[in-house]
Amino acid sequence: MHKSIDRLDDDELKICEIHKHPFGIFMIYVQAFIGVVIALALAYFLLPSVLGRDTGLAIANGFMVFVIVVAAVLLLGATYIYFQSRLIVTDKNITQILQAGLFNRKISQLTMVNVEDVTSDQRGFFATIFDFGVLKIETAGEQVNFHFAFCPRPSYYAKIISDAREQYIEHSDDLK
Repeated sequence: MHKSIDRLDDDELKICEIHKHPFGIFMIYVQAFIGVVIALALAYFLLPSVLGRDTGLAIANGFMVFVIVVAAVLLLGATYIYFQSRLIVTDKNITQILQAGLFNRKISQLTMVNVEDVTSDQRGFFATIFDFGVLKIETAGEQVNFHFAFCPRPSYYAKIISDAREQYIEHSDDLK
């Protein structure tokens, strides 16, 4: 029997679940808005001059509706995909779920004993003002390191993970 991503073992305690900061999707919305404005401006300026005023405006209006509907659908999909990525931190494991597309998900799990270093990295004006950055969880050996971009309050979550690792190691030493 496979356990669900969000279902934990009976002896596992969920400490926190970290979702991406909204600023990352906001930048996608800004880019989409600029693209739609440029497409519509080109349609309204070029089509009437090439096809005649009445025909060009009618086609430009149809094109406007089409572009807005397509942009809205794409943005809804992008928003869903963006917010599916998350880190789940328990007292024993860290699970990273990276959703790269509607049908493209990568799930990686790391036990606390394999965590070597946890750092937070905030670079830039917006990252500092809105308090987001990259949370880096480093491991020893061949295991993949976790880099979680657009992590809200990365230094806070780095501290939580470091503390959870220390608790896990102390608890493991007590059992020996």
